[in-house]
Amino acid sequence: MKQMLVTALDRSLPIFVETMGWNERQDEFNRPQGYHCYHWLQTTGGEGQFEISDKIVTLAPNQGILLQPNASHSYVAQSNPWSTWYITFNGNLAPFIVSSLGLATSTVISWEPGSRLSTLHTRSENLARQSFDFNGMDGSAFVYRFLMDLKRYGQVDNQRSFSQHTERLMPFIRFLEENYSNPAFGLTQLVEYAGISSQRLNYLFRMTTGMSPYQYLIHLRIQKSKEYLINDKKLTVKAIASLVGFLDSSHFVYTFRKIESKTPQTFRDLN
Repeated sequence: MKQMLVTALDRSLPIFVETMGWNERQDEFNRPQGYHCYHWLQTTGGEGQFEISDKIVTLAPNQGILLQPNASHSYVAQSNPWSTWYITFNGNLAPFIVSSLGLATSTVISWEPGSRLSTLHTRSENLARQSFDFNGMDGSAFVYRFLMDLKRYGQVDNQRSFSQHTERLMPFIRFLEENYSNPAFGLTQLVEYAGISSQRLNYLFRMTTGMSPYQYLIHLRIQKSKEYLINDKKLTVKAIASLVGFLDSSHFVYTFRKIESKTPQTFRDLN
């Protein structure tokens, strides 16, 4: 186990590493009061049995579990040996980061063998051997990157990971990039191109971008208009509205103000 010297500077950071460890033979643990920090445990070899919230689950290779502070739990080896890697962390913004990323807690998270999560334990071990400083800002960046990878590659209840959703969505994003300037282009054309139902397409977009396909198209048009407003001062607002797929400038100005909280002309003047 690598126990960090948590300083006042560490505690002032949004998130910091408290401990990190590798166990070739994981001992049995029973924590009725839970652990005082966020606690991640993953299997690197064999299998273990994990009990949390009156639920018993198995942790096999390429699987782990994230626990919130003070969550009652216990675990025991189901094979000989059961090998694990763990990290505990906390920080003023740790709850916000975990929540905003939508990370599942107290449930099994799986990942594909080829993802970054499958080599996390070996990478962290190599860093420790190279005297990498897991304290301070470097440690904060390490745990934040880990949580981002957990968001990107983690799978819960056999659902696709964020990265798999993104990969699935990329052809549709490129199609939007190629057609956003056409005012007649809309959801109907996108659904026809996608070859899937509008409900499924909406699910993919919301899982990956937090927006519906139509909302994404509108935001894309506004983003492109901002590029024109900044890069070509000779273009009128009316001309830009036409270039990015709006039928009239009044609708463009209304939509721009709604999204950016300022008119296109004000945005141009400020930039």
